[in-house]
Amino acid sequence: MASSLKPLVLKTARSLGLFAFARHLMRGKLRILCYHGFTLKDEELFVPGLFIAPDVFERRMAWLADQGYSVLSLDEAVEKLQAGTLPDDPVVLTIDDGFYSVYKAAMPVIARHHFPATLYLTSYYFEKGTPIFGLTVDYMFWATERTAADLSSLGVPDLPTGVIDFSDPDTRTRIAEIVAEYGQALDGNDQRVTLAHRLGAVLGVSYDEIESLRTLSLIDAEELAELRANGVDIELHTHRHDFPEEADRATEALTRNRDVVEPLLPAPMRHFCYPSGVWSRDHWSALSSAGIATATTCETGFVDRDTPVFAMPRILDSARVSQVEFEAELSGFLELKRRLLGIIRKDSRGRPTAASGERHSSAQMIG
Repeated sequence: MASSLKPLVLKTARSLGLFAFARHLMRGKLRILCYHGFTLKDEELFVPGLFIAPDVFERRMAWLADQGYSVLSLDEAVEKLQAGTLPDDPVVLTIDDGFYSVYKAAMPVIARHHFPATLYLTSYYFEKGTPIFGLTVDYMFWATERTAADLSSLGVPDLPTGVIDFSDPDTRTRIAEIVAEYGQALDGNDQRVTLAHRLGAVLGVSYDEIESLRTLSLIDAEELAELRANGVDIELHTHRHDFPEEADRATEALTRNRDVVEPLLPAPMRHFCYPSGVWSRDHWSALSSAGIATATTCETGFVDRDTPVFAMPRILDSARVSQVEFEAELSGFLELKRRLLGIIRKDSRGRPTAASGERHSSAQMIG
């Protein structure tokens, strides 16, 4: 009931001028928008929190331009934030992971509006050039019209023998997780590709089509160059979309990311995005040692001058977000609501709601 009333409440607030009032109050705060993939076939139906339709993205960008928001590069925004010289209503566009659809669908929109953007590029599947294995397994189980199958030909030892009935969504999810975990543990990517081909044959979902459409693949080096030529900065997002808390392993994840991507760039990468939005204060020493200037999360919020540079919140946009919700976020109406509720909760409990050093996660893994 509450979710069905939300659009009506927000539209009423907008019509009463509360969005405009919030925008005035929050005019000096930095908004960092976060996107992931853009629909080329049916991805927004598959994972609506990860993908958005290109025409919806176009409407979002047109709205930013029409409403006079100041779209800055991440570098410029951070410099002006620290100097206290941000323009009114500043916005930064960020995109995680590096899906091919960023090049195919989002780049023309960004270029048309002359907006700068930052792409946090994870490097393993950028280097391999194949669809993301775990996401492909999930997609195949989502897309198949079959509700039962004998998966013994996959050679996955932890699967039940014989025909498996996965008509129940929970069972389907569990079976997909078993296949994905087995594949991730294989020695090489070629073995994962073979497993994905076999799974597609059993489920009646073409791996070749997924590969040819590149719906679940990342950009390549040539597309990276074109993105850069169209105002998209390329930054760090780890090698395997995983960022351990242990300093040595965290440093290795950053180093491997740099080793693959940085030779294609004119300058070192300085900005970082936590994969899957999972972050901890324990990460910060590794980030500092690696010369990282900022790190963004997947937590929702605006950035102030006192926001930790290694825990910068963003506003996630996707197929789950309606236009009025998008406007409510960018105006600051929902941010003011969150801050007010935070004050009320802190006062009622006598302490902040989030403890120092807590792990945070608010996005889906793609690795």
